[in-house]
Amino acid sequence: MSRRFVRSVAVGLCLMGVGAASCALWPSSQPVEVDPPHGPRMEPPPLDEEFAELARTDPVAILAACMNRYENKVKGFRATLEKREFVAGVLHDREIIQIAVAGEVPDEPGVRPRTRVRMVWEKGFQKAGRLGLSYEVHGVLYPSPDNSNEMLTFRPDAFLTDYSIATRSPDARNASRYCVTDSGIYRGMLRTYTAWKNLKDRNELTVKYQGKDRVEKAGGRVCHIIRRTCTPAEVDSFVIGEKTPPAAANIDRDGFSEVTVMIDADRWLQVGTVLRRANGDLIGEYYFQNVEVVTEAGQFQPDTFTPEGMRAAANKKN
Repeated sequence: MSRRFVRSVAVGLCLMGVGAASCALWPSSQPVEVDPPHGPRMEPPPLDEEFAELARTDPVAILAACMNRYENKVKGFRATLEKREFVAGVLHDREIIQIAVAGEVPDEPGVRPRTRVRMVWEKGFQKAGRLGLSYEVHGVLYPSPDNSNEMLTFRPDAFLTDYSIATRSPDARNASRYCVTDSGIYRGMLRTYTAWKNLKDRNELTVKYQGKDRVEKAGGRVCHIIRRTCTPAEVDSFVIGEKTPPAAANIDRDGFSEVTVMIDADRWLQVGTVLRRANGDLIGEYYFQNVEVVTEAGQFQPDTFTPEGMRAAANKKN
């Protein structure tokens, strides 16, 4: 089947970690990103008991420790992502996605990471299409074979099964609270760390340690649970470091007043995030289950981040 690249196809994408605003009022120009922060270096890194103390006393430092370990030891991961999110005025059905991510950490500070993402849906397929036609998206690959600013979508029931879409287009923003480039575990921790550190520096960070408990939706992992309250309500950027602020109307519709993060006590990974309104209504929830950490790039199958591999995995699952 021939491949055509179009920018007007809506596609559901996650973003792991914490929510980000999506709406057609965003400008079409590419946003400006800040240099990816790595967090303060910890020499020597904290011991397990010290890590637990950081969870209770310094949520910014515990996120920095998580990022440091990931930067030094992890090349990528495979996992099941369970998510549900409120996007563009609609609370979508729960989605179950098999996700593989590599290259989230830049080679050096200030350099754009060479991220690769494959997502294969098992449940809760998003719909893509226009002119009265709508097709289920069964797979997504980033970067697309020919353009690092686009993601390839696989729609097996469509006449043209392969379509590409700009990662930061209005359609992508209306389909997910998160950009595909920020959908991995490290980028989720980076987003949380960046936001919380900025608030801490302004003496505006309000968090409460909820304790250590087993989180069934995160695959039964024992996690440190930390909850932040947001006054007033907030809407995060679609892309980490994006400069354009969300419109006030979008905060009224999409804003959250509470963020709960779950950090795997053993693996030091942020494996759960829940966003809620002040009244308790769900805005977004994201859980990484059955996480397989990849410490060597060669541990991925050669076709993992190829169009053929993505299509084969999607066809096998569905």
